[in-house]
Formats: sequence, C-alpha cells, structure tokens
Amino acid sequence: MLWRYFLHLIWPVSCELCGRPGVMLCEKCREILRKKEAEDSRAKGFYRIFSDKIITRKFGSLTVYSALYHHDVNVKKVIHAFKEDGRKDMGRPLGVCMAKSFGGTEADYIIPAPLRMNSERKYNQTTELAKGMCDYWGVELLDVSERTRERPHQMSLGARDRKNNIAPDDFRFTQDIRGLRVALVDDVCTTGYTLMAFYEACRQAGAVVTCAYTLSSSNR
Repeated sequence: MLWRYFLHLIWPVSCELCGRPGVMLCEKCREILRKKEAEDSRAKGFYRIFSDKIITRKFGSLTVYSALYHHDVNVKKVIHAFKEDGRKDMGRPLGVCMAKSFGGTEADYIIPAPLRMNSERKYNQTTELAKGMCDYWGVELLDVSERTRERPHQMSLGARDRKNNIAPDDFRFTQDIRGLRVALVDDVCTTGYTLMAFYEACRQAGAVVTCAYTLSSSNR
C-alpha cells in the first residue's frame, strides 16, 4: 500500500526479516515466526526420546545412521502418531531433532525416499523429516525421486521376499542429480533393502551418496 511508503519517508522503518518498508515486522513474517516457534516448541518436547547414541549400520558400501531404536515404547507412539494418525506437523520438528542428534552432514543436498505408488498416506512422512533436517543444517532439499512400479509393502513380506521385492529401477528422478553430493533420508531402517535399492538408483543417476539417515532402526 502507498501509505506504507509515505510512512517510511517520515519514519524510516522496515520489516526486520523481509525488508518491507513502513512496518517493523510484517504480518507474513510474523506468521512465519509463529509457525517456527510452534515447531521449536514441538521439537523440545521430542528431545526427551532422543539420546546421544547414534545407531550405525552398514549395508554393503552404504552407511545408515539412525537416531532412535524403533522398539522403544515411546518411540513407537511418536512414529505411529506421525505416520498413521496423520500428524504431518510432527515431521519437521522430528527432522530437526534428528539433525541435531547426528551433529552434521557432509552432504550438500538431502533426498527423501519417495512413497510407495499404492500408498494411501496423504503426505510423504520422509519428506517432512528431511525438511526439518535441511532447516537445521542449512542444506538444500531435493524432493526429486518417485517410484516407477507398485510393489507389495515390505512390512507384509518375510526377509527373503523383501530382498527380491525392490530394485534400483523401482526409482527414477525428476531432476538431474549427476555430480551432486547427497544424503538419503527414510523414516525407518529394517532390513536395509529399500535404502540399498534407493542408494544404487542414486549412484546410477550419477550422484555421490555420502550416507543415509533414518529416524529409527529396527531389526525386525
């Protein structure tokens, strides 16, 4: 509005965040701050289920770091609410907690694993985690992967069948990732077969994969 510019001439102030003239903190930036404060508050509530112990697992040449043991009762409750009860708002704060637990990353980009093609979930929980990790580390999110075919859910299969249920060509990328230094993100690591297939797909697409991160780790 013009009156803001006239006001700025008389009283030269501007929004501390976006620089909009005539106001010290514009409504848009105020809303952004409110949202961030709410996410920070949720993150503080989640910190109690995290510890300094990072779970490290090797699958061939891929190292997977997990922040939580999946079988802890409190962890199960949080993950169930996040994934099954539609609590999308929990994802970003949990991602911040993950990144803080891991300390730092060697990657310049984070690529979240895509949803299954036949998933009924209205959002990709892994993308929400990755957003929080990117916020904390200041790296770029590349939500550029997708599935190429329907497969049975891994959790519905035995260990032997899970290995044959997924392959690198089950994934494709909507953007050129050649030469990019990336880390992969998923919500849970169990047998590691999905992450290994995703890892090989990224490598075949030309990316340099530093490691993978998951919220929790399960040996079942």
